[in-house]
Parts: sequence; structure tokens; C-alpha cells
Amino acid sequence: MVAQGLPRGDQSGAWWGSNLARLLLSAIVVQLLYWTLFVPNFVNYRSAERPDFLEIQNVEEAQIASPDAAGLSSAIYRPYNPGLRVYERGYHATRVTFELEQVPETGLALLDNSAGDHIRFYVNGALLSAAGEARLPKPTYHALQKRIVPISAGLLVAGENSIESAITFDMSREADTPPPLLAEFDAVEAAFSWTDFLFNDWRNITIGIGFVLALMLGAVALRANERAIPFWLFLLTLSWSTHTLFYRWVNFPLAGNERVIFYSVNFIFMSACWPAFVDAWTRNSIQYFRPAMMGLFAVGAAFVVFWLGIERATDGFSKTEAMLDLLGLVLVGLTIARLIWHFATKPEESRYLEGAALILLASLIGFFLYNTLIHDRNVGHLPATQPLLLLAIAIGFFARNFRLFRSAAEINQLLQGKLDQREAELADVHLREKLWVREQAFSEERQRIMRDMHDGLGSQLMGMLLAAKRGKAEPEKVAEGLQQVVDELRLMIDSMDSVGESLGSALASFRNRLQPRVEDAGFAFRWNNRLGEDLPSYPPRTALQLFRIMQEAVANALKHSGGSQITITLSKTHVEGEWLEVSVADDGKGIAGPRLGGHGLENMIARATKEMGSVTFGSPEDGQGGQVLILFPIEATNG
Repeated sequence: MVAQGLPRGDQSGAWWGSNLARLLLSAIVVQLLYWTLFVPNFVNYRSAERPDFLEIQNVEEAQIASPDAAGLSSAIYRPYNPGLRVYERGYHATRVTFELEQVPETGLALLDNSAGDHIRFYVNGALLSAAGEARLPKPTYHALQKRIVPISAGLLVAGENSIESAITFDMSREADTPPPLLAEFDAVEAAFSWTDFLFNDWRNITIGIGFVLALMLGAVALRANERAIPFWLFLLTLSWSTHTLFYRWVNFPLAGNERVIFYSVNFIFMSACWPAFVDAWTRNSIQYFRPAMMGLFAVGAAFVVFWLGIERATDGFSKTEAMLDLLGLVLVGLTIARLIWHFATKPEESRYLEGAALILLASLIGFFLYNTLIHDRNVGHLPATQPLLLLAIAIGFFARNFRLFRSAAEINQLLQGKLDQREAELADVHLREKLWVREQAFSEERQRIMRDMHDGLGSQLMGMLLAAKRGKAEPEKVAEGLQQVVDELRLMIDSMDSVGESLGSALASFRNRLQPRVEDAGFAFRWNNRLGEDLPSYPPRTALQLFRIMQEAVANALKHSGGSQITITLSKTHVEGEWLEVSVADDGKGIAGPRLGGHGLENMIARATKEMGSVTFGSPEDGQGGQVLILFPIEATNG
């Protein structure tokens, strides 16, 4: 950092030199990292193993009437004339021949470098690939997707082979259609698979990065107090991502001259956004600088629309290409000049790494434009690099504003502390309320138990007491009455086990008490719980009524069935709602005749009805024995 408090005056030269020196050092470091690490692996990667390309014996070309086998069969071929020349809008063909001593087992690989908008290959007269639409006026642009094209061994023959290419041009322009490169597939894949990834999949990844970054920057530009930097970076990122997507969008909605107009206008806008963004990035904008950049964009766009949209001359595309390159170089020069001027006049500037990244991007843009203008070749440095550098610049912007986010974090921490304190107070109040509600529930249950004992057990014991006093107490009836009292007490205890617990634990107690009694009576006992732990949660009153019905059903089976086995099955059924289904079945003579008399069955029905349930009597599915089917609602009781 530069020392604070020094006077400017005679020190201005030292200030300028020091600041520019730091910028130059940062730029050198960034350039070295880029050219020594990134370029060899992500731009100019070359495998140590190079395939032996086949020798092309003859190359011919023709203009054809249709991009299909019929058009190729009627083509009048002439010797191929290499180099750039104007190709008229329509369909063109090339034909190459080559010799194979023997057909490779894995076939051949084809690498195509020809221009054109759509291309189809025919190997020895057979169609190799036919993606998309080749016919005018609206072809798809699959020829821009340069990939390793496999040629299966079945299409090749030992001896002379031919490959014909049907190429569609949707507008007249200067181009070249060189013959494809051919080699054994395994060798080409080993040498060019990573290159294929970089040229295709990596480009798709960078497009995704670009649009996501543009979306984030657009949202920040709408919310930020100082919007210039994120706004211009948003426009720059969006236009660049659109520019890259143009080459991958095979079903582009526009065709012909209109498609090229869109591409050219977007390219000029992207080029003009660079100096405009750098001017905003400095935070010391030069008056009228950004409007002037947009003025240059408007002038360039007007020429493009005139040449391609109004004049529509054959050389309109060539003039547009030359203008894009020249105007792009001018805007790149203005970008670098604006950046250097800022560092030269603002010694307090310390964003050297971001400045170095901007210089790298500007130099790559200039390198790209220079090669297309002078050497007419498209170098791949810029498409593979620009999205990542844009991401780095955006990260730098967010990092500089981290203090803002940190302040927000401190505020959030303070609010979180108050929220935690309030939540603790509410939790304490909720706990006290929960304990009070629980105590109320237990109090209500105690009152219910007292009523049940008074109305049920009390009256039953009182009846036996009076009978004993009158000398009418028969031992067998007293024993049976006492057994009923004990059973009722146990049922009440079982139902109380469901308070705060699962129905499963209460049912387990009920089963453990019931099974010995059934087996002592000479019956086998089976318990099928098809629900496992998935049991409803009933209040004690409902659980007690369920246990009473189940116990009454078991008692009836023991007394009247004449069978040898009792089976209790727990399951769920869904008929107009969700129900707990309890089946008490025996293998006896069935429920008929005398078993339908008395009050036991009526009491079972009444108890189930009181809980919105039902009890039905019949036989199991196999038709053998009797069955009591109990249905208790689940949602109503749980709600």
C-alpha cells in the first residue's frame, strides 16, 4: 500500500510509477498463471499420442439441388479448390476417396472442419448421420457442433471408400469446406477425447455458469444502492453467455441474414459493455464515456442492419465480419486505455488483481479479434476463459462488499440472541401449560375411574354382599362374579396404560393377561398384530371400551363356540375413512342360535356405537367357526 499523508506535487510521478508498477506486476503474474497452467490443459491440450490420419486420394466438390442421397447422386463433381471463397445460399457437396488395406475392427473416426450451417455425411452411399433439419429456409445448425464422428466398420470396405458431405448454407458468405480428417477410432478417441470435451461439454458448462452469474448480478443490481458495477457486469455477462450460446443453439428461432444480424448486434453490444464496465468499475466515471460507448454500439448495429437487413448484398457478411473485428479492436483499446488511465491517476487504487484480470480479458479479446481479422482463424482462448474470469471479477465485487454482509450478519446475530431468549421463555410457559393440561387429564381420568368403579364394580360387589348376607351366595356364582370384578379392574388398568403411552403397550398387557386364561380353558391362542407399532392413540375411555368388547368376545367363544382355537387379529381397513379392525375368531360351530341371545352381544354393539364404531358377527373368510369383527375409527379419535 502507498503511504498515507504524502503531498502530491513533485511526488506525482513516483505515485504514478508505483501504482502502475504494482498493476504491471499483477498482470504479469496473472498472465503467467494463465499461459502456463490454464492454456495447456483447457485450451491447447494435445495428447502425446497422435493418430495416423489416412491419406485422402481425391477431393471433389459440387453444388447440389437437395441435401440428400438424391441430390448427391445427381451431383456433377469438379476438383476441389482449397481456400476461402463465397458460397452461395443453398446446398453444396464434397466427396473424398481413400484406400483401406483392411477395415479396422473399431471403425474410423471423422473430424470435420468445414464451414456451413448443416452437414450430413454419406459413407459409401450409406447415410452416416442425419441430426436435425438440412433443408432451407429453416435448417438447424448442427454443423457448428464439431465432435468426433464414429464410422462403424460395417459401412467400410477393404479397398477404395468414399465419403460425401451434403452441406447447407442458409446465407451467402465467404467460407471454406476442407476435407475431413480420418483415422482409426481408438486412436482418435485417445488423442482428442479431452479436446472434444473442452470444445463441447466444457462450453456448455461455461454457458450455464454465465447465465447463473448474470441472474445473480441482475438481482444484485436491482437491490444495490450503487448499481453501476453490478449492472454493467450483468449486461456484459448476459451478452457474453448469449454469444456463446449462439454456437450451441442448433434450433435458433431466426435463420439466414436475421440470425447473423442478431449475432452481430449482440457481439458489438458485448464489446461496448467492456469499456463501459471498466469505467463503472473505477468508481470515477469519465463524463460521457459510457454514453459514447453505447453510441459506438448504435453506429455499428446500424451498419449491420443496413448491410444484412436492407442491402442484403452478397458481400454483406464479409463487410459485417470486418467491421465487427475492427470495431471490437477499437473498443478493446479503449478498455485497456481506460484501465491504465485509472491506475495512473488514482494512486489510492489497490484492486490490482482485478485490474490484472481485466487486462488479461482485454488482451484475449484483442488476440481473438486480431486472428479473425488478419489470419481468419478462430482461436479458442477466449471462449474457454472469459466465463471464468467474469466469475472471478464477480467474486471480487462480492468480496469487496463483504463488510456489508458482515454487518448484516452481526444484526442477525443480535436478533437471533433475542429470539433465542424469547423462545426459551415461550418453551418454559409451554412446559408449565403442558404439565397443567396433563394434570387436568389425569384428574378427569381419576374422576371417570371413580364413576366406573361406583356404577360398575361397586354395584356388582354390593349385589354379592347382599346375597351373602341373605344366605343365597352360591360359591360358583360368587367365584364367577369375583372373576368379572377382577377382569374389569384389569381392563381399567390396561386402558390407563395408554395415557401418555402407545396403545401397543396396553394391548401387550391385555394379551399377557388373556392368553393364560384362554389356554387354561383348553384353547390354543393366536395373536396376529399386522400393524406392528403403527397403532392409533386412543384415550383411556375408548381403549377401555375396546378391551371390554374384545374380552366379551373371547369369553363368549370360550363358553359357547365348542372349538379349540381363538385368534385375535389387529389390522387397518379403509372404507369411507381409516379404521382399526380387530377380529376375534374361533374354529367352533359359529355364531348362531342361542349365542345370539342374551345381553352380551347387545352390550358389545352398544359400547362400540358409543365410540362411533361398530361390531358385526359372522364367520371368518374360510367360513369355519365364528367371528366378532370390531371397527373403531382412527381419524375421529385421534383428531
